Amino acid sequence: MRVKVAEYAALFYDRGRLVWDDYLHHRQFELTEVAERVCRAFARFADPEDVCADLEPEDAAAVRKVVAELVEAKVLVVEGSPEHGEEQALLAAWGDWGASARHFHFASRTLGDSRYASWQEQDVELDEKLAGSPPPPPFKSVGTTPVELPKGNGLPGWANRPLLHVLLERRTTRRFGPEALDLAELGHLLRVVGGPLPVKGAISRSGTVLKTTPSGGGRHPVELYLHASRVSGLEPGWYHYDAARHVLEPLGATWTPEQVTASAGDQEWVGEAAAAIYYTAVLGRTRWKYDTARAYRIVQMDVGHLSQTAYLVATAMGLGVGFTAALRDELVEEVLGCDPNHEIVLGITALGRHARRRAGASRPAPS
Repeated sequence: MRVKVAEYAALFYDRGRLVWDDYLHHRQFELTEVAERVCRAFARFADPEDVCADLEPEDAAAVRKVVAELVEAKVLVVEGSPEHGEEQALLAAWGDWGASARHFHFASRTLGDSRYASWQEQDVELDEKLAGSPPPPPFKSVGTTPVELPKGNGLPGWANRPLLHVLLERRTTRRFGPEALDLAELGHLLRVVGGPLPVKGAISRSGTVLKTTPSGGGRHPVELYLHASRVSGLEPGWYHYDAARHVLEPLGATWTPEQVTASAGDQEWVGEAAAAIYYTAVLGRTRWKYDTARAYRIVQMDVGHLSQTAYLVATAMGLGVGFTAALRDELVEEVLGCDPNHEIVLGITALGRHARRRAGASRPAPS
C-alpha cells in the first residue's frame, strides 16, 4: 500500500492551531505536530513500511498508528482508492485555475445536507441582530462638498424605448469617440443603476434596499465610484456617488487616461472612455445578514446584475458601454482609500459616445 497527503485540502493557522481544511468534503480539524511531520514524509506516494524501515521499532509502531489514523481521516489517500480518484478528478478539472480557485469554489459549495433557515426563522434572527447589533448603513458618504446632479422632471425620452429592442441592441463597446458625456444623462444613469427606488419603504430598518437591480437579501453592498475624463459640467477626476442624496462627492484625485488603462489591466479602450464607473462592495452589509462563505459568491453575482442594468440603461440612451473585471485591485484601492478587508474592488463599466466607424470598417463582434 502506498499513501500520500491529499491535495483537496488547505492548511492554515488559527490562534496557534494548525487546521486541516478539507474543502472538498467540508471537514476541518487540528493537526498535531506529530501528524504534520508524518504528512511531510508522504508528500509523494510512499509505502509506510519503507518510511519506517530505518526507525526504531517503537517509533515505527507510532508512525504506523498515525498513518492509519490519517488514512481514516482522509488526510492521507491510498493509491487507487476512491479518495485518490476524487483528488485526480479535482486536479484535472481545476489545475489551470490553481489551488485558490478550487478552494473558494468547493469551500462555498453547498452539500446535500446543508441547512437553510425558513423566512420565519430568518425574521427572528434579524430581529435579534437588530436588538444587539445595528446593520451597517446601506449607503456610503465620504463627506466632501458634493457636486449636485441635475434632477430632471418626468421620464426622459429614452426611458420609453421597448425593453426587447434595448436587449437586442446591447453590445460591448471597445471604441469610444472623443465627444464628452452630458452631466444630466450621467446623473440619470447613476440614479437608475445605483439609487433606491422612489417608493415608500424602499429602505427598511434592517438596511435592505429596493433598487432596479436585485441583490442577495436586499443588502446591496455595491458602491459606485466615477472617474470622469470628459463630462460636460463636471471637472475631471474621481468622485463617489452618494446614492442616498444623488450627488457626486469629489475624492481629490485625477487620473490620466494611461492610469485608467493601467487600472483596467492595460485595456486601452477603458482609458479612452469619457467616464468609467468603478464598482466596489462593502462586505459588512452582506456579512451582517449572512455569515457563511457562500455569501461571497452572492456579492460577485450582485455586480453582474448591476453591470447588466448599466448596460441596458446606457444602450437605451444611445451610449457606448463596456464592462471588465480584469483590473488591478491595488491601484484602485489606493486611489479610493478602500481597505480590502472591508471594501473590495469588483469591476469597471466604461461609458462614452460611440466612435464613428470608418468607411469599410467591420462592425465589432458582439459580447
